[in-house]
Amino acid sequence: MNTSAAVAILILAVFLGGVTLGVVVAASMGSRLEDRRFSLSGAAPGIAARGARRLNGFGGSGIHFRPRDRGR
Repeated sequence: MNTSAAVAILILAVFLGGVTLGVVVAASMGSRLEDRRFSLSGAAPGIAARGARRLNGFGGSGIHFRPRDRGR
């Protein structure tokens, strides 16, 4: 294997690792936003939350849980 092929493989590995890390971070941010706003029973509050729902396979219809200290 020559040097240019090794560099190309390294660049591809770093790129794919960055994409994977970006997806995980976006899903984590969306999940935290949902937890803070207690918004799982309604529409997703933003793009990150909508993406997190899609990645996790969660649909919010039919869930009507409201914490005791919210909404009073």
